[in-house]
Amino acid sequence: MKPPAILFLVLLLALAGCGSHTGTAPATKAPPGPKLVSIGDAKGIELDPASIKLAGITTARVGANTLGATMQPSGEIEPTDTGAIQVTPRLPGKIVEARVSVGDRVHKGEVIAEVDSVDLATAEATYETAVAHAGLARHQLEQQKKLAGYGSLSEQPVEDARKASVAADAAVASDEAQIRVDRLALSQTKQLVDMGEITRKPLEDAQNAYAQARAAASQAASTLHSAKASYDRAVLLFNGGIYSRQQLEDAETAFNSATASDAQAKTDEHLSREELTRQESIYSKNLNGASSLQGAQSKVQQDEHTYQNDLVAQELAHRQYQRAQTVRKSGIPISQALQSAQDAYDEAQISEQGAANALEMYGVRPGQAIQGLRNGRIVVPIVSPIDGIVAARSMVVGQNVDTSTTLARLVNLDTVYVDAQVFEKDIEGVRVGDRVVVHVAAVPDRAFVGRVQYVAHEVSPDTRTILVRTVLRNPGWLLRPGMFATVVIGSQAIHANSIPSDAVMEEGDKQVVYVRVAPGQFVKRTIKAGQPVGGEVPVRSGLQAGDEVVVSGNVLIEKAEDQLESGANGSS
Repeated sequence: MKPPAILFLVLLLALAGCGSHTGTAPATKAPPGPKLVSIGDAKGIELDPASIKLAGITTARVGANTLGATMQPSGEIEPTDTGAIQVTPRLPGKIVEARVSVGDRVHKGEVIAEVDSVDLATAEATYETAVAHAGLARHQLEQQKKLAGYGSLSEQPVEDARKASVAADAAVASDEAQIRVDRLALSQTKQLVDMGEITRKPLEDAQNAYAQARAAASQAASTLHSAKASYDRAVLLFNGGIYSRQQLEDAETAFNSATASDAQAKTDEHLSREELTRQESIYSKNLNGASSLQGAQSKVQQDEHTYQNDLVAQELAHRQYQRAQTVRKSGIPISQALQSAQDAYDEAQISEQGAANALEMYGVRPGQAIQGLRNGRIVVPIVSPIDGIVAARSMVVGQNVDTSTTLARLVNLDTVYVDAQVFEKDIEGVRVGDRVVVHVAAVPDRAFVGRVQYVAHEVSPDTRTILVRTVLRNPGWLLRPGMFATVVIGSQAIHANSIPSDAVMEEGDKQVVYVRVAPGQFVKRTIKAGQPVGGEVPVRSGLQAGDEVVVSGNVLIEKAEDQLESGANGSS
């Protein structure tokens, strides 16, 4: 088969031969060729069988087909919000050893750093002191019990014990309610993190603030320009004796004020630009989601710690109240010293339990800190909470840290996000749950299959695209953050009239096809077609079932028609 350019040249030569002759040539009948014809209310082109064969024209009929609606936007691999963890120490101290570097693979429970903690040493000393006091109080109580039979009867303040018991019950109930609220907040935070809302909100706020700052700077510049013009005019009028000095000074004051406002607006614009850049960096690393999730988890842990302490206090309050009631009903001889010893022992137990809870808050079992003694210092290991890769390290030996200091950022790649950017005109066909097939250049022979988990509600003002997020399982961690991906999103099958995609030509912002309306006669028609699916396009309007459209040779028909129209216009 000849290339289209050659076919077109031959077709044009044939067309030219039909319309040209010389005065000396013998009178012969010109062979038939392409010509313009009227087909109903439209204009078309008529081709003889030889031209049709020469142009390689083939046709297909419009027919109903079942198509799987798919699209192929670009995408990028990202770590999940819950898979990115910022490791922070559970207590203040100084880094004495940092064991990992960026790119290292770590396992859950592996020590990544060691911290020398004065606070833990203090907490351990407090616990040991509380244990000693509890032992002393227990010894004194046992002595007083032996002497109890020689004391006089005394009325136990039952009402005070009852009030203390009620207060302890109220504290426990309040703690339980607070923990329920915390867990609900944690669950909601996880949902927001999974949907990307938390990570995106600070970025959107920074974008809005920058837009407002730019508008304010533009307004300030306009005001300054106007004030400068007014001041220059006032100077001319003052020098001409028309304006008074007061009017000149008023104009100068307005100009100075506008100058100051313009400078301040430019500073605000610069600062908001820097904040936007910072938030874009934070968003690209998924730090906001991980930080919010850790904050919610820490709140649950803190309130559970308080709850455990209040449970201990509740148990002791109930015990004291029951003992007071028993004493009042039975008249057991009890001395004031015995009562004081009992109270002192109860308080010592509470202090011991509170000191133990403080150690557990630091992740250390009571008495375990002594095992970390090294040259008179208590050294605490910081362990990895997940299997992952060290994506960032921000700790150095000798650095003072607290509970808000990030030591390292770990990323678990068992599952990853694939964030695809879908143009707003195509988003109607995307649904949560749609099947997604992902390919990356690093593993060209491997297809990763998942489902759409989230479709964003906002359109990016810069790219006019909408985020579509898919969560993929990542065995072997073949998919890595930052990789570009080819994403194929397929929703439910659609039933529609369709034609081969080769039949559709773009003409400006329109889609056109050539329709065969009679043997050798073709007319151009404007249609509306959907996205191509496997070589077919669904027809939304412009064609009916049974219409015969040109699939190959349509470009040659169009050029021949244009040539004929140009010749007709030139001759007229």
